[in-house]
Amino acid sequence: MDRKSWIVTLASATALLSAVGYFAFRKYRAWKRTPIAVLDVDAVVTRSLPGRAAAQYLRTAKNILQRNIDEVRKLYSERENTPEAIKAINQAEAFAQQQTLIYQRKLDEEIEKIITQAVRVWLSSHRNVTAVVPADKTLGYNASSDITKEIMAEIRWYKPSFPPMPRPRGAS
Repeated sequence: MDRKSWIVTLASATALLSAVGYFAFRKYRAWKRTPIAVLDVDAVVTRSLPGRAAAQYLRTAKNILQRNIDEVRKLYSERENTPEAIKAINQAEAFAQQQTLIYQRKLDEEIEKIITQAVRVWLSSHRNVTAVVPADKTLGYNASSDITKEIMAEIRWYKPSFPPMPRPRGAS
């Protein structure tokens, strides 16, 4: 082998090793990187079918509780400034507020359970993703890591179970 062919062979081997090293390094970096998905939980709660159903359920429960307060006020309409009437109205309002908080907490737990299950199902089919982070807990993210639409598509198949509605006053 003459000197010229030796130099060409050495140069091509160097270029080949550099290219292989570069691609191996890129592959290593891509492998080393842990993909994280981002979920806009507020959007899922407000726009998904179970989230909208929960909001409607809470509005209906609040209406029933407000009607109960109105019934107590109507009961004491002639004597609303008496201590007995003030006490009864205050108790009805406090009960309605307490019940509203209880219903809100139960509905939040149910929606959270549904979202968690949908994320687990999504993660089982996307093994390269190591975590799903709520969007409001990040400092920023690429749109390509947002899985909100995919989770909403998964959630539409879930049927939430709500607690029993409050009973109107006088119902047995």
